[in-house]
Amino acid sequence: VSTQSTGATRSQLTASYDILKLDRICQSVEDCHKGIASFTVSAVKNNDELAFLKSYGYASVKEKTPAVNETRFSIGSISKSFTAYLASKYVQEGKIRWDQTLSEAFADYGVEFSFVGENRDHSLTITDALSHRTGLKTYDWLLVDGRNYSKAYWITKLLPHFEQEVSVRYNFIYNNWLYSLIGYLLELVGEKSFEDQIKELMFEPLGMTETMFVSDEAYRKLTGNKIAVPYKEGRDSELFPIPQYVMEYIGFHNPAGGIVSTAGDMAKYMGALLNAYNNEPGSILDRHTLMNITEPRIIMNGQIGDICLIHTPIFPVTEKQFGYAMGYIAAAYREYQMINHGGSTYGQFSQMSLIPEKKIGVFTALSGYDAMGLQHQIQRLIYMYFLDSLMEVPPWLNASSICSFPKPWTEECSDQSFGSVEVEYMPPRENLTIYEGIYYNPVYPDLNITLDNGTLMFVLGLGNGTLLEEKGQPLHSFTAIMNLPTDAPNIPEYAKERCGFNFLLETSEKFVNQVELVYMSQSYYFTSGTSGLNRVRLYLLIGLTTVLLSTPITFYS
Repeated sequence: VSTQSTGATRSQLTASYDILKLDRICQSVEDCHKGIASFTVSAVKNNDELAFLKSYGYASVKEKTPAVNETRFSIGSISKSFTAYLASKYVQEGKIRWDQTLSEAFADYGVEFSFVGENRDHSLTITDALSHRTGLKTYDWLLVDGRNYSKAYWITKLLPHFEQEVSVRYNFIYNNWLYSLIGYLLELVGEKSFEDQIKELMFEPLGMTETMFVSDEAYRKLTGNKIAVPYKEGRDSELFPIPQYVMEYIGFHNPAGGIVSTAGDMAKYMGALLNAYNNEPGSILDRHTLMNITEPRIIMNGQIGDICLIHTPIFPVTEKQFGYAMGYIAAAYREYQMINHGGSTYGQFSQMSLIPEKKIGVFTALSGYDAMGLQHQIQRLIYMYFLDSLMEVPPWLNASSICSFPKPWTEECSDQSFGSVEVEYMPPRENLTIYEGIYYNPVYPDLNITLDNGTLMFVLGLGNGTLLEEKGQPLHSFTAIMNLPTDAPNIPEYAKERCGFNFLLETSEKFVNQVELVYMSQSYYFTSGTSGLNRVRLYLLIGLTTVLLSTPITFYS
């Protein structure tokens, strides 16, 4: 199913830029990637001329509602570019400084902010926060932990307990929370909500009438083909819808990823960015403000959301992300400078890529489950095909290779797994009381492990489940089958379908008094208040909404 015409007629296109070929490449993606429920694409050339606009698939698979050009998708972390632009505006006005520490910036507006603990580095600046070079741990679990604290409490009482993973400015560590922090600071500076400021500064002047935040009342009223239903993978690769209200969890993090939009509105945004970047007369956005936030600030250690690095001589072209700016990634495609950013929320993924020198840009958004970054990769292939076409360069991809990628060039990265893994569990055994307890962390919700009729149970924030031992695994190795409480408010049904933790416990002692949660290669400590000398390892496989992350936890005492 593909719907609505593109934004240009064939007569407006050059001979090497065939709009029908662009449409066919998208139809090939729709036909061969069944994990995608719907997707939308827009492209601009000559800075702000609409070159392509079309939607594919079903906004709702169950209702067979076709996606149309007015269908809203989450743009996820592309929202960060809006936050960075608002911050840059206030720097231009002298209300904040890039090199100003977070403590100083908040103090100027009557709020005390300081990191807690001995030997803390208080030199973190606004630039550090916006360029992901603070060295702080990510704490991404908190994005869906369900506690209904105020924005001020999260920022001033919990975030100061965030621990350092590495030294400030030593390494790139992506952190959504720091954008929420800057969003709160910008509310203090602008004396109105972050959302109202973005609407007045950007949405309204750019004519982005179909763009909103997930916290808006208008978003909650979207139905039918006005909103793309997000999906996650269920059993046997079936797509399970994620209820629209689940996006409300992101509402607190609007500065990091809370914008929903259409491909048409994002074409307007790309056009405004390219006009400003190329210093075109009458540009709505300010060039100097934009240049400030697109300059790379830290080297990135690898690609974001990739399963294949595309480079010569393996592939015909090279595409490389080399530095993070502020809300943008400094990258290159072929021999051209590119600025881009991707986004992902619950079952939806987005990508915006601009080549300012060629005055072109491409936006894509899709709904469907993510298998090892496959959806991000599909979007990369789409925008590379479109960029080639817009530059009038023969595309290195075609309708066949965009489906078989990375074949025929290489076999690597092509082994995808979409189904559930079948496991066999052992009957509960005795002597499990040593793991019982409530484990505390100053930021995370409590981890509560109890024994109920011979079976270990756990509660962590909204999640609760049963600990079972897998056949063939070492002693004290458990898999946690996670179920969300049926009586809790706003708990999505989809989360009960498939969500899990894998635990590996090794101990020779009688109790545990500290837990080290290693999540995405970062450690978080939980303590129980008891004392002992035992060490217990706990390996965690989290399947929250759209991701499956193999992550170890360690119990210490």
